[in-house]
Amino acid sequence: MTSCYPQQKQQIIAIGRLLSQRGMVAANDGNISCRVPGGFLITRSGVAKGRMCEADILLLDAAGQPLSDGPGRPSSETAMHLAIYQSRPHTGAIIHAHPPFATAFALAEEDLNQAQLEELRIQLGTVAMIPYAPAGTPQLAANAAAALSDKRAGLLLRHGAITAGADLEQALFRIEALEQAAKIVWLSRALR
Repeated sequence: MTSCYPQQKQQIIAIGRLLSQRGMVAANDGNISCRVPGGFLITRSGVAKGRMCEADILLLDAAGQPLSDGPGRPSSETAMHLAIYQSRPHTGAIIHAHPPFATAFALAEEDLNQAQLEELRIQLGTVAMIPYAPAGTPQLAANAAAALSDKRAGLLLRHGAITAGADLEQALFRIEALEQAAKIVWLSRALR
């Protein structure tokens, strides 16, 4: 049997490896999705992003219900991805990860926008500060969708980071830019 959306699945696999190699995810945390006709692809729950195969990426319909009988369950953050797709019809991909510097800002509930870093403003605009709710809950999904309604990236307070893009590459560039900005701001504070 041939795989549905092999090109998109291979791109998700490659992004998962990059996120793992760059220390933006550890073990099985984070999740990656992209919109496809009639639904979206999302990483399955519990899979290490650096060691995925096509079977680790599940096809869901536009309501978030599995369309294939692949192994495992969809990510525990499926509701968050679904809520963002529903509120942002032009979003084609979402990446949720735990890059250390950006996540440190999220954990401390510190607004990265206060740094006034020019590159941050140019590449990401205003970074959303997404109110805390427990991971995998409907409240987190609602909070993320509302806060990201017109933003490219957000800090999930006390949790991690999330980016939305027109496609997987843009979502990846945005999470890289978010982590780089957070690192620069962190280092600049050490010089004070």
